[in-house]
Formats: sequence, C-alpha cells, structure tokens
Amino acid sequence: MVKLDIKTIKGYKYVYIKDRVKVNDKNLPVTIYVGRLEKITSEQFIRKLGEFQLLRLKTFTDFWLKKKRSYLDDRKALSLEALHYSYGLFGEHYPDELKRYEQSVFARYVQGTTAIEGNTITLRQAEELLEHDITPAGKSVREVYEILNFRKLRGFLEEYEGDVSERLIKKMHSIIMENLLESPGEYRKIQVLIEKAEHEPPPAFEVPELMRELVEWYRKNRRSMHPFELAVLLHTKFVTIHPFVDGNGRVARALMNFVLERNGYPTLYLGLENREGYLDAVAEGNKENYQPIIDFMYGVYINQHRTILNEIYGKIRKGEIEAFPEMDELLKQFMKLKLKG
Repeated sequence: MVKLDIKTIKGYKYVYIKDRVKVNDKNLPVTIYVGRLEKITSEQFIRKLGEFQLLRLKTFTDFWLKKKRSYLDDRKALSLEALHYSYGLFGEHYPDELKRYEQSVFARYVQGTTAIEGNTITLRQAEELLEHDITPAGKSVREVYEILNFRKLRGFLEEYEGDVSERLIKKMHSIIMENLLESPGEYRKIQVLIEKAEHEPPPAFEVPELMRELVEWYRKNRRSMHPFELAVLLHTKFVTIHPFVDGNGRVARALMNFVLERNGYPTLYLGLENREGYLDAVAEGNKENYQPIIDFMYGVYINQHRTILNEIYGKIRKGEIEAFPEMDELLKQFMKLKLKG
C-alpha cells in the first residue's frame, strides 16, 4: 500500500513516498524522495506524486519489456505495457466502470468473432441476447447458439484454474460448437479445406501429434515470451493446424484472449471490418511469416483500448492525482504534516 515515510536526520524531517507494484507474481518496491518537509510546497509535492506514478509505470514496464520478443519492437512493447498497466489501474480504482467496460468488450468480441464466420446478428442484437436472453427476430437457431455458446464459455473459463492444454482446447471447442456439430471437442478425422485460402491444413492423422507439439511449445515459452506475442502466435499456429472440422477460428481467438486475460491484459476483439486484413495476416502466418499477424493484431488492439490508455496514462503524465484516490489521501497526509511542522 502506498504511504509516506518520514526519516528524521539531525532534527530535520525528510519525506519519501513508498509503495510496492504487483508485477506478475512479484511485488516490486518503488520509492521516491520528495524533499525536506519544511522546504517542499504542496505544488512541489503534487509534482512528485506525478513523478511517483511514472516511476511505478516504469517499474512495471521494465519487468515486462525484459520478456523475449521476436516481432515487437520497443515502441510497440512499451505501448502494450502502458495499456497493461493502465488497465490494471482502471480495475483497481474504478471497478464498476471496468465491469461495464468488460461487458461491452465481451459483446463486441462475441459478435465480431462469429460475424467473421458468417453470423449476421448485429452488435445490438448480440448485447440483448447475451444480457437479457432476447432472441433477435429473423435469425436462425444456429446463429443464436453461436452467440450464446460464448456466454457458456465465459462461465466455464471464470471457474477454470488451469493453463492451456489439449484438454482445455477440446473443452473450449465442445462449448463453442455445442448444438452446432455432431461431435464437438473431437479432433477431425478427415481432410479439410479452408475456403478462399491457399493453405491446406495437415492431414488428419498428423493432428494429434501436432497439437501435442503446440501445447509443448506454449509451455516452453509461456514464462519467457512476451504475453502478447505468445497469445497471437498460439492463435496463429493453432489456425495453421486446423485441428477441428469447424470452429477453428473461433477457438483460436478464444485461446488468444485466454492467454491475454490470464496475464492481466484486456480482451482483443475483431469485427467484420477487420476480416479481410485479418485473413490476409493469418495467411502469412500459415507460411510461418508471423510479423504481419503481430503487426495487425497490435494495431487493432491499441486502437480498441486507446480510451483507457489515454485517460489513465494521460492523467499519470499530467500529475492529475484526483484520478487516483490514494494519491489524494497522500496529499492530505502531507498537508497535515506540514501544519504540525
């Protein structure tokens, strides 16, 4: 918890701000020297609070920037970590607003990930269906199931405590494709073709071994690789294998978001307007050229969540401490100390 620390040396009081920043499973100490109590003004203290928030941000981003990166340059990685940090602050200080934001993002994600596969339910209709069980008129039962199955998936993942595994992948597929396929959750036993794509997925008999290798790749890289790269590459490698008869794209995007969310990042969603660029980038990924898909997903992701990034990070840079209740409390404590002398 952030606090003021007063050190008395030869009768003079020196003020420090101290806190610990939670990064992954670690709590890293953050300390900044403010100045001598009798000399520093409230305006100077406020500026120091702004500097302190920047130091917290730097401590957070420095940790994540050390993660192995093959496709993210420093600028992109820094932007992602500013978003990562800001998203955490948003949830810490504005939990009700975050809940509403996440619900909105979830609806956009579900509507978008199904629209890419041909579902015609609109965003507004998807929101009403997901939140109030209002079935849209004129839509097929299949389209309705395609939307509602993602609500079931969210409920399952909220209770799931494990990590990526073949068992999880099959379970995700069985939920996403419930009432849509004869045997959801089972790897394909036939060859499949991807519509309007040059890539031909591997033969069915290779799928079990390729999926074992994919999970091994994930486990090998999950602690060392930057989470955004890990999420996008897992998605892309999965799509290349195409292990199921149908529903591969939806499972791949669900896996990507599972990894992002487990690492404290917001959800990435794709809309119908992203379809062409997305499929072009996936096509390059099928040829093991991963830079286009990383660049594409990064651009979509930052634009989607720019509001959080601008509001929170902007307030940090400007020293607008009223955005953060504990900073305002520190100012009050400082003023009391000044009055006491």
